[in-house]
Amino acid sequence: MRLRTLLLSVTMMLVATAAAADACMHSNADEEIAEGRLSIGQFEDAAGRPEQAFILSLPAPVCLSSDDEMDDVKGAETIHVYAFDDDVGRALRKFVGKDVQVRGRPFPAHTAHHHAPIVMEVTEIDEI
Repeated sequence: MRLRTLLLSVTMMLVATAAAADACMHSNADEEIAEGRLSIGQFEDAAGRPEQAFILSLPAPVCLSSDDEMDDVKGAETIHVYAFDDDVGRALRKFVGKDVQVRGRPFPAHTAHHHAPIVMEVTEIDEI
């Protein structure tokens, strides 16, 4: 009976681990979704110059998987979001301080201008 309980526990842990791995966003996917509260953060670049960035604060940590294991992100609590599209950029400003859902292409931070472990080019934003 103990062996059966142990096997059931191990199986449940493996299923939970696999489900968590599937829940990761995928680096450079055309469309991933994230939800959280949008703010504007004040930062400095590598030369010490001030810059602002839109930061999505998440209700629970998220992960990002990549083709290169070195670029995987585990447990990010924030995402640096930005938009190339002018309409989406205006919407980002409009929704500062609100809970939003964003869709876009995430990737791991890799420059001094990235101010969260995950960065996302947002293609769509909606208030929730």
